[in-house]
Amino acid sequence: MIKYVPVFGLFLIGGLVSHAVENSVAVPPSTSDTPEAPFPSGELLSDHVAEAEFTGIIHRKCMFRTSLCPDKCAHPKDFATFRIIKYLDYRKPGKYGDEKQEKLMVDVNPDHKPILQDASILKQIAAFKPGDKVVLHWSHYYMHKDSSSFPERPVISIQPLSPSGREKKE
Repeated sequence: MIKYVPVFGLFLIGGLVSHAVENSVAVPPSTSDTPEAPFPSGELLSDHVAEAEFTGIIHRKCMFRTSLCPDKCAHPKDFATFRIIKYLDYRKPGKYGDEKQEKLMVDVNPDHKPILQDASILKQIAAFKPGDKVVLHWSHYYMHKDSSSFPERPVISIQPLSPSGREKKE
């Protein structure tokens, strides 16, 4: 009789495993079954249009503030910097919107994917040389997604200026 106990035990365990596989809760859904994340809502806090000068790309190093630093964190970043020459338009419909700025920094890392930033803007920025003058349009939004709220400052458009200070017609 002792010879049959291990075989009987395997039969019981096998029965439990087969029920777990048939249960839809135990099997993770395939990637095609998962719905797309809903697009976050947000409110416009300020809108900026300014003539600016591209001053170049700067690199910010990791500040070593997490256990993932420096190899696995996403802290080191490259930023395109623009010096604001003059404002052409400015609106602040929100109480907490950004004030007029003296410079603008745009994250140009391909891994950073802001929700509202168009990828074509990063391609345009890559073509600029220090000293190039542009008309920048960017906004300050306060986004809401799931139970999180966060600021987002996408560049809406960049128009290169000709040397005379007028927009180039492309």
